[in-house]
Amino acid sequence: MGNIPFFDILILALIAVFILNRLRNVLGKKTGNEEDLAKRYNLKTKFEESKPDKEIKLKQKVEKEIDQSHLHENRDVNKALLAIKKIDSKFDLNSFLDKAKKAFEFILIAYSKNNLKNLEELLDQSIFKDYKKDIDKRIKNKQVFEITIIDLKKPELLEIKLAGKKAIITLKYESQQIHLVKNDKNEIIDGDANQILDISEKWTFTKELMSKNPNWTLLSIAEV
Repeated sequence: MGNIPFFDILILALIAVFILNRLRNVLGKKTGNEEDLAKRYNLKTKFEESKPDKEIKLKQKVEKEIDQSHLHENRDVNKALLAIKKIDSKFDLNSFLDKAKKAFEFILIAYSKNNLKNLEELLDQSIFKDYKKDIDKRIKNKQVFEITIIDLKKPELLEIKLAGKKAIITLKYESQQIHLVKNDKNEIIDGDANQILDISEKWTFTKELMSKNPNWTLLSIAEV
């Protein structure tokens, strides 16, 4: 009577096996909090990412590097762009070209409106002096220079290079314009309102990439 029946012993053994299996499943499973627990209890255990996670991150890193290394189909242009992005990671060629198109119109309008303040902010001193000379002459002769831009294509990149930390970019602009010079009586003294001029020019811009000034400076203009 004092002995435990065999059936009861079998039940206890099965319960023990069940408990051990549950403990093994729980203890062998990562919850994502292992590193936090290790830090909390000053454990020196190092939790590393599994091999598949490392391989995925490595693949993503390689793909990102490949994308950044192929910014342009032209090898020289691509090399210059990579050098520029090392200094100014936010530089984007397409964005620059869009802004350069707007700058073309802005500068021409400022020139025709005798707006020296706006021109001085965007022009190199050498070209600003030439523009100022023309404007002063028009004002003295009481003349008005009107520019009407009929069509303007997206500028084409001709050259891009890096001199120290200064970027220099040359663009080709193709546009159709009407130029008129009027006297103080609003009479046309030069040009033809019905004559559309096909104009092709090279504009060279420059910028110190470390400068806080976001503006690019127009360095020179030449006919193509």
